[in-house]
Amino acid sequence: MLTVPEEFLLLTVKDDEGGFVDIPREAVSAGFIGAAIMELALQNRIDSDLDRIWIVDKAPTGEACVDLVLQQIAAPGFDLEAAKLIDQLVVYGNQVRELALDRLCERKILAKAEGRVLWFLKARRYPVVDGKEIREVKLRLLEILLRDELPDPRDVCLMSLAETCGIIRQIVPASELKRASERLATLAKMDLIGQNVTRYITIFQEAVAYAAYTWPM
Repeated sequence: MLTVPEEFLLLTVKDDEGGFVDIPREAVSAGFIGAAIMELALQNRIDSDLDRIWIVDKAPTGEACVDLVLQQIAAPGFDLEAAKLIDQLVVYGNQVRELALDRLCERKILAKAEGRVLWFLKARRYPVVDGKEIREVKLRLLEILLRDELPDPRDVCLMSLAETCGIIRQIVPASELKRASERLATLAKMDLIGQNVTRYITIFQEAVAYAAYTWPM
């Protein structure tokens, strides 16, 4: 099974040549940190109440992109106040993304290729090796957003990440966006996942909204 950061990354794949959709700059790092935190919550490594978080199990998950965040939370001096969670970890967002990319390459889902932009600037791309996993995760979310399928907790996390980071329109056809938005609003009111994961989704959404408000123009 792929982790939440890995599936979130696959949702950002734009084409088979290794291109990725543009995510608002204030949401890139927070998106991957949020994905790692949600994976830790789903695996019962962390828990929280309305004000604080704590570690339930320090044992590594075996997935580097997730364990990096677990190590930071477990480090001495880490402020366990819930409202400061994303802010303290956001500097590791790009590293989480890179580790997820490496793992997807190890799994032979993506490949790593060096190229150039404007003939002289080096640019790394990640062409798709096997699009099965990408199609699977996108179709899974489409079934939920455009039909009456009920999501499992992992799907709720992915939909929240995609919506908050502004990439739902990359998944849903333009003609179906209104319907998908209404469906998301309905699902948000349903008790589909445990309060543990729900709190981290709320923390993530608030952090991205705050970053968007304070980011220098």
